[in-house]
Amino acid sequence: MIVAIAEGAFFRPLVGPRLTFNISQRDAVELAADTVVPYEYGTYGFYFLQYKRTARRTARRPSDWSGLSPFFTVGTGGYYSYRKSPERRLSRADGSVVVYPASSYGELSRLNVLTIGGGFEQGLNRHAAIRVEGSGFISVQQEGFLAFRMLVGVSIPIGGYRANSIK
Repeated sequence: MIVAIAEGAFFRPLVGPRLTFNISQRDAVELAADTVVPYEYGTYGFYFLQYKRTARRTARRPSDWSGLSPFFTVGTGGYYSYRKSPERRLSRADGSVVVYPASSYGELSRLNVLTIGGGFEQGLNRHAAIRVEGSGFISVQQEGFLAFRMLVGVSIPIGGYRANSIK
């Protein structure tokens, strides 16, 4: 869910993937794309590049993979949009037909958003964890906006989680 504050408050649901590249057991770089659904005029959303730092895992036992893992994120991002219009034909009064050809338009902004947030991951089993995250972001452009997003998702690692992987 995203809440944007510009010339009023706007609430919209988001969906999208997130790809995390672990640098170490506690540090990672994440790429994310959040698409606003539904969006009447095509596809619109945000993309993010962020640094993630995981705090110490609160394991119940030394071999427990399911401990709570709090984290914080900081990063940058931008927006993207894509719109496709079908061919249109309009008949005139004199019997002629005006044809407007099909067209598409896409845009990918430069990095113009700053973001900071935090959350936690809770292991469900060796092959999945639930992730809850909240973050705020602000546009650095002149027509700026302030927004907040709440995300809930399932994290599925390639190869599985290791026991006691975060110390």
